[in-house]
Formats: sequence, structure tokens, C-alpha cells
Amino acid sequence: MSDKRWLSGLRSTGKLATVTFLGALAARLRARRTQATRIGRHLLMGGLVTAWPILSMPAASAQEQPAALSGVWSTTVTAVEHPGWSIEELFQCMCTSDTYERIAELLNDPVNDNLSAAEIMRAIRTQNSRSIAELFTETARQYAADFDHADDPAIQCEPFGAFRSLLHADPIQFEQHADRLIVRGEDMASDRTIFIDGRGHPADVQPSPMGHSIGRYEGSTLVVETVGVSANIAEDSLNIHNSDEATSIERYTLSEDGSRLHMTFTLDDPVMFREPLTLQRTRLLTPEVQLQDLPCEAISGQP
Repeated sequence: MSDKRWLSGLRSTGKLATVTFLGALAARLRARRTQATRIGRHLLMGGLVTAWPILSMPAASAQEQPAALSGVWSTTVTAVEHPGWSIEELFQCMCTSDTYERIAELLNDPVNDNLSAAEIMRAIRTQNSRSIAELFTETARQYAADFDHADDPAIQCEPFGAFRSLLHADPIQFEQHADRLIVRGEDMASDRTIFIDGRGHPADVQPSPMGHSIGRYEGSTLVVETVGVSANIAEDSLNIHNSDEATSIERYTLSEDGSRLHMTFTLDDPVMFREPLTLQRTRLLTPEVQLQDLPCEAISGQP
């Protein structure tokens, strides 16, 4: 592929063609609207919270118990046809809370019943981009305006850093050990080590692509703190870049049946954001999925 914007297109659409993704969404949306007409809109609205784990995750137990995170977890981008998704989850993204409110409005207000799946997706992307951009500092605005995707270091086969690895939409795999968690991604994503043995961050941590991550359990929720991440692209499709002053907190909570993993990611970067940015996404447990690790050259089509 000669176009050096290949990476942005790949990451924004995942491994499925856009037409396939939207086709699956459209089919589920038609079924949802038919059901809503049959059983009554008030029942649909009443069931929203229980049907959408993103809006209502179980409270952590009082006793600290490591969550059973081992396994492969997928997003809608690479597992759109999985029967386990609710219709609301199919329209989710790496979204702000304002965007999730907009998704609920688009799917549950009868005035929007004339909108197609593609139109809903465009409205969601617009809302999410606006919510994120509202938090940009002037430095971030200028950086985003000047950034050329042809300068993406991944085009030169440089692996993703910590934030980009955890925010992109490909499947991830958790490996649990007594003193650490290993988080593996696909293709350009870098493996991450999260220490859970009670250690703190090094006093003299130097910025690096992966930084330094430590975790602890608050009830059954895993809380991960990451520092020392060097300046890089944090999420290309959302035009999020981080400085080397950025720190993050991830919170991972399992659903009661263990089928869903809800992540809340908060990025604190005073250089790029006027206040911390918080994004959310839910993944499904997909033991049938095998992680791929294609070489950069195979993805880009370049020698």
C-alpha cells in the first residue's frame, strides 16, 4: 500500500470491512426497532440500564479478590457478529460519558427512529470527537492541527506505546501471575507488564514508550497506575497525543457472570488537556479468538 495513511484507516475500521460492520449494526438495529414497536417503548427505556453494562457495572465487593482476568477480550470492532453484544454495546466506542449519554438518546428516543446505523455512527463519532477536543489545551489543538499521519512512527514499524496499545480496538489477552499481569495485544501493540506485588514506581523513572505500571485491587476491580510514558500518539483515530508528563489510571471491572470486562481509562496530562480525560469501553470474553501478530510489513503491504 503506497498511501502512508494506511495505519489510521486500519485502526479506525479494525479487521472488518466498514460495510460488514455497518451491515451487522443495521440488522441488529432493525430487529431492535421491531421489538420496541411490539413490546412498547416504555419497556425498552426501562430496560436500558440492565441491558447496557457500560452504564451499570456491579459494585466491587468489600473483600479484595483478584478478578479472573485471564483470557482474550474483544471489542465490537473485531467481534461485531458475536451474539453476546447488546444493541447499545454494538454502538459503543472508546467514548466519554457525554458520548454514552448521546448513544442512549440516539437509540432510545423515538424521534431518532428514522436514522440509519451509519447516521447514528457518524453522530456518535462527532459527539465523541467534540467531547475530547473541548478538553484540549492550546498546545494540543496546535499539535493535532499540525500532525501529519504520514509522520506516524508506526509506519516505520515502531511498536505502539503504552497508551496506544491499551486504547486501540484489537483483542487483548491478560495473563495473570502471582506478582504481575501481562497484557498482550495484536500486531503493532506492545506487551505490557503490570506489577501487582505491592511495589511502587521507581523514584528515577525515565520516560519510555511503555512507562512503568503498577496495579492493586479495590474490591474486585483492578486499578492500574502508569507513569513515565514518553511523548507519543495515544490514540490516532481520536487525534489524542500525550506529552511525557502524562500519567494514567485504568480501572477494570468484571461483570457478575464474568463475560464482560469494563475499562475506564483516565489520562492526566497538563500539557495536552485542561482537565483529565476519561474514556470507557467494554470488552467481551472471547476464548475462541487467537491473537494475531502480523509483521508490520504484512499489514502495510510495503517491503
